[in-house]
Amino acid sequence: MKTSIIAFLAISLFFASCKDSKTSENDSSIESVSEEKINSEMNSDNNDKSNTYSNSESIGSDNTITDSKTDTATSNTTASKNKTKPDLSNSSLSGTYIKTGEEMDNSCACYCVDINYTGNSEMCLTASKIFINTRMEKAGNQTTNIFLVNPSSKNTEGKDIPWSKFDKNAPIATITSKGNGELELDWLGFSLNGDLAIDYAILGKKTLEGSYKKK
Repeated sequence: MKTSIIAFLAISLFFASCKDSKTSENDSSIESVSEEKINSEMNSDNNDKSNTYSNSESIGSDNTITDSKTDTATSNTTASKNKTKPDLSNSSLSGTYIKTGEEMDNSCACYCVDINYTGNSEMCLTASKIFINTRMEKAGNQTTNIFLVNPSSKNTEGKDIPWSKFDKNAPIATITSKGNGELELDWLGFSLNGDLAIDYAILGKKTLEGSYKKK
């Protein structure tokens, strides 16, 4: 009887030992699976973050390219507009202009201005009596200066005027382009030694000063 009890206890201990061993193995297996799962999830998260960062860089690069193309397109559009913008500079002034209100002077006996940057132009100071030869120089974007050269040989009056003493490098009048085939002439007068020749200040003013339009 005693021997049977001892044998039973030994068998019970054996089975208990086996059960503990299996439980330990199962726990170890569970821990291993859990670690693999955690590592897998961490790797997946890292890959997602890496893809997100890469996509962000790609989007940023695409935006940079798009911005560059937009800037280029804007620059080209601006340049195109500038090319088509009307030019109101002196280069557009040419030909003969007649004084507004004196359109009856079709033969340009006195009330016309001939724009000429390469040669001399004759201008009328007093109708049918006093004329002068002048030269023209561009002074700015829309302005032209007029200078005295000498009196005209066809003058019937004005022999007592000191033409040779007048300054040849001081403008006697200015022309301003108004666009649309129109200009404005402002009479300045003749100069003596850098000062206005008072005695001849109005000579030519009444005849020449005013608005002109393309003939």
